[in-house]
Amino acid sequence: MSDEQTPQHETTLPPPPPPEASAPSAPAVTESWAAQGAPPRRRPAGLIVGAAVAVLAVIGGLIAFTTLGGDKDRASARPLALVFTQGQRETYTTHMTMDGQMDGGELLGSLPIVMDVTQAVTWEVTSVDDDGVATVTVTVDEMSGTVNGMPVPDQASTTPPMEMQIAPDGRILSAGGMSFAGAGQTGGASFPGMGQMTPLLPDEPVEPGDTWTKDFSQEIPFGEGTIEYTSTSTLERYEDVDGVNAAVITTEFTVPMDFTIDFGELLASFGTDGMPTGADGLEDASIAYGGDGSFRQTAWVDPEAKEMLEVTASGSFDMTMAFSGLGIFEGEEIGFTGDFTQDVTRG
Repeated sequence: MSDEQTPQHETTLPPPPPPEASAPSAPAVTESWAAQGAPPRRRPAGLIVGAAVAVLAVIGGLIAFTTLGGDKDRASARPLALVFTQGQRETYTTHMTMDGQMDGGELLGSLPIVMDVTQAVTWEVTSVDDDGVATVTVTVDEMSGTVNGMPVPDQASTTPPMEMQIAPDGRILSAGGMSFAGAGQTGGASFPGMGQMTPLLPDEPVEPGDTWTKDFSQEIPFGEGTIEYTSTSTLERYEDVDGVNAAVITTEFTVPMDFTIDFGELLASFGTDGMPTGADGLEDASIAYGGDGSFRQTAWVDPEAKEMLEVTASGSFDMTMAFSGLGIFEGEEIGFTGDFTQDVTRG
């Protein structure tokens, strides 16, 4: 129908709604874009920029976490060390147990060694060198316990003081009589390796989960050779010990034994008044040690006061002792195996 034929009354109808407000027009526009191969309508530029910034922020955060997160976490790492001052005095109680077996061959046969000994001792720092290594004099105040069911005499009054040298990282560089069996300071309740009774601490700040290794030597005070330690330690956690937020450190170490104890030098350390009963004629005797031991230690350290609070240790050993200058024992080799525990508590 042409415009001329359109009835005049239809011109009075309201005009159709604007295209943008008309619901049917929207799909028509979309179809038009599709028919012409043109792209769909773009999203507002502000939304695209915002999304891009958000993605970059997430990626940047992941990169920072990966590359810098370790350094940030290390802010919680703390140094651990022992600090000594001249004249400092501490009292400790040491409890040692042993369940061992000696094999003396045809000469001595097999002999059990079952021991439970407790000592109260005083540590006094007599000097500290420029590297922080302390010389500590250890005095036995009390001694009690049993060996093979027989009471151990309290030799505190006749046992001479011994000296230890302790580094700030806990290495005992020289343990006096506490580094080998038969020393009067321990009532015969010690053997090589037990002299490392302080924790082995790291050279750098650490946090829970960190691990470090230390290999070092401990001098033999009365003979030839050294006691060699190979150790791995871990800071396990911090926990409350009598109001102190103490670092808890575990250490596993092995101790090969290849050294000689000279009885003449050992006996001379006791002096005339402290000479053990039955020691006459042993001045020219010696014992060559072989074998090895493995130990596990847990220590509690005050990181603020830089003091040892408590140490517990356990382990096993398999060693040999070859005698020289002991008459009928000349050339004999005795095997010594067993397990032990050692607890050291302050106060």
